Amino acid sequence: MAKGELAIQIGTAIRTARKRRGLVQRNIAEHLGIDVAAVGMWEGGRNLPSTENLMRAALFLGINPVALARGELIYINGTDDLADAEIISDPSPPPTGPMDVKLLGVSYGGDDGDFTFNGEVAGYVRRPPGITSLHNVFALHVLSDSMVPRYDPGDIIYCGGRDAVPGDHVVVEMFGESEDQPGKSFIKRLKQRTTKQIIVDQYNPAKEIIFDRYQVKNLWRVIPLKELLGF
Repeated sequence: MAKGELAIQIGTAIRTARKRRGLVQRNIAEHLGIDVAAVGMWEGGRNLPSTENLMRAALFLGINPVALARGELIYINGTDDLADAEIISDPSPPPTGPMDVKLLGVSYGGDDGDFTFNGEVAGYVRRPPGITSLHNVFALHVLSDSMVPRYDPGDIIYCGGRDAVPGDHVVVEMFGESEDQPGKSFIKRLKQRTTKQIIVDQYNPAKEIIFDRYQVKNLWRVIPLKELLGF
């Protein structure tokens, strides 16, 4: 089995076991003493856990570690308390378009879910069918869990299109302390725009955040999945 295929199968097994245990990615990360973004990368099939982390994650989730290493899911400590259903469809856009959307590199910030653009193109991702003719579009990896359950660490989001309106999810890019220094950026849900403020909601933990509009460099709309798919 190819490494990429194995990573996808292992990630799917970890995600399925986690959801059926009623856990979030942060629970695994805290148990292992790692960043929650790493768990998101595993579940998305974009990286493989080390052997030690795979064993510890399997025991924490109550699944067979040897089977997990093969991309299989076998529970070892009972199934009475497991959820009976979950959404198993992949939320990512189908692979139909060209790989021409820039994936911008970002650096993780602190506990408030911030990040900074590092000025580099980390790669290219596939263009979904719904934005075939849309210009000025870029993609980002979600790094924090501040917008769970809407976005998990490791998810890819596409930004661009029309101006953001209340109700849209947005990337708020702040000015840096100097012209040559990138500012913090945040993924939130736009609540209100005034002449002086940009008011957003955060999901995890739930709270309202107010930005000084004059300190905001860009406000990028996150393109919703149904639009990416052309619905």
